[in-house]
Amino acid sequence: MHGTLPPKPPGIWRQGWYRFRRNRGGMLGLILVALVVLVALTCFVAAPYDPNDQSAMLRGASRQGPSALHWLGTDRMGYDVLSRVLYGAPTALAVGLGAMAIASVIGVIIGGIAGYVGGLVDECLMRFAEFFMVIPVFIVILAVVRLFGIMVVGTWMERVPHLNLMTIIALLGLFGWPPVARMARAEFLRLKHAEFVEAAICIGTTRRDILARHILPNALPSLIVLVALGIGGAILAETMVSFLGFGDPKAISWGQLLYFNYESLKVAPWGSVAPGVAIFVTVLGFNLLADGLTDAFNPRLRQ
Repeated sequence: MHGTLPPKPPGIWRQGWYRFRRNRGGMLGLILVALVVLVALTCFVAAPYDPNDQSAMLRGASRQGPSALHWLGTDRMGYDVLSRVLYGAPTALAVGLGAMAIASVIGVIIGGIAGYVGGLVDECLMRFAEFFMVIPVFIVILAVVRLFGIMVVGTWMERVPHLNLMTIIALLGLFGWPPVARMARAEFLRLKHAEFVEAAICIGTTRRDILARHILPNALPSLIVLVALGIGGAILAETMVSFLGFGDPKAISWGQLLYFNYESLKVAPWGSVAPGVAIFVTVLGFNLLADGLTDAFNPRLRQ
């Protein structure tokens, strides 16, 4: 009679989820992020007005305070503030997720190669990453967006929808990969000497399978923490670019709402306060989520 097999120990993801559920800050961040995602998915149905509807101006109701018709009031252009804040959620998520997707791919490739190969390759790639870290990214983004906007005038690219916004996303991703690369390097450097990797090498597993099936999945928890933190940072960066007047005028973003309404802050504060609160809630949610993930997958850091 054979005895029953012992239960399989929980994996790293299940253990992390158990620890994450006990973290109140992390769960609050998850709820806030889920709320923003829900708004982004349903804004096209939930918004009471079309985001480009200026009928309130024709009625002489621009800069009108919150009322039954306009729950968060109207701005100086006659737009319904609530509708435009709701429509700003998809833009914010597109910026955060798009920028970090680009940064993650570049960072994991460069950091993974540096950590796994080591030696001179590691040294050169890390110096390359440090070079990118000292570049004044914000100034570069402002300059490139303005120059690119001038260069495309009169060309077919001028007809591309949301070209400025896509440029900002691409630049945030192209300059945001060094922290991901440094983390990926550290994780690949640690995991390549792990026992399960050495066992895979002994049975003849190819280098490609070792990287894709053994090292990368175990490095993902630490990388996801950086990605969650970077999403909030990218949203904040796009807000600052748009607030300075370098954003995409055709896109509905919270930074654009601040840019268009900050002059009316004294007479119609709701036009600026509402998108400001939306930015605060979104960035806070991703930061709390990243903090909870840190505690969940790196419990030693809680000390």
